[in-house]
Amino acid sequence: MTNTQENARWGELLHSAVHTPGKLLAAYTAFHNYSFGNALLALEQCISRGIEPGPLNSYRGWLGLNRQVRKGEKGLCLCMPLTYKKSTKDKVADANEEDGEEQKEVRRRFVYRNYWFVLSQTEGDTPYGQSIPVFELDGALQSLGISRIAFDETNGNVQGFARQREIAINPIAELPLKTTFHEIAHIVMGHTTSQSLVDSEYMDCNIREVEAESVALICCESLGLPGAEAARGYIQHWLQDDKEIPNRSAARIFTAAQTILKAGNSKEDSALCCGDSSSVARAEMY
Repeated sequence: MTNTQENARWGELLHSAVHTPGKLLAAYTAFHNYSFGNALLALEQCISRGIEPGPLNSYRGWLGLNRQVRKGEKGLCLCMPLTYKKSTKDKVADANEEDGEEQKEVRRRFVYRNYWFVLSQTEGDTPYGQSIPVFELDGALQSLGISRIAFDETNGNVQGFARQREIAINPIAELPLKTTFHEIAHIVMGHTTSQSLVDSEYMDCNIREVEAESVALICCESLGLPGAEAARGYIQHWLQDDKEIPNRSAARIFTAAQTILKAGNSKEDSALCCGDSSSVARAEMY
């Protein structure tokens, strides 16, 4: 599969997630150890095949956990990186040398393989449970090297802003958590490298704002936090104007969201479900 085809697949998955409330939460809850693209791929296959979503592992991985994949079960198809070496020849400076020195260049491409099975496709006497990491906003900011600074904008419509590796959130922002994820996304995606980005209540419809708002949607819905519906509404409104989120942007959005959520995963695990007040409290710490 080419990079263009790969990016197109992520574009389809993002479009589906934007228009299907609850899909991101379900994918993250069941498959949080995998990338968002693969989590959504796995969820789609479970739904279409009537399989209960749950912990995911390879055939050998389940054997290592003393569980056996049931006979006749078909594996789920996920995207995986394949690393290989390609021979190259470098021409030496000496004109008398006709042949250059052969070297091995390491390259990587992505392929789809049916190597994975969910817990409901296995059997065994050994019980298996999977906890979901608790998200800590302060930990995420520290891991990402992002600092909070005082909000000093005089325009009351400004919800927050990001510059370089700093963010500031309006103390009376309507949805402070969504705005926080939005501003973090600007930094993680490299939007603030050369300028400061100020986000008002009515944001301009440009692709950087859509990218950041899409990351905010993924993070809020995955964690069961308020703000997902507002983000979804903004993105859907933008899409109605005969616009599309570029496929390359979709891949970047998934990567940025995964980076932020991984950065905030604490060592302590607990079961996380929609509306879990303990998880929300962790994310709201300022």
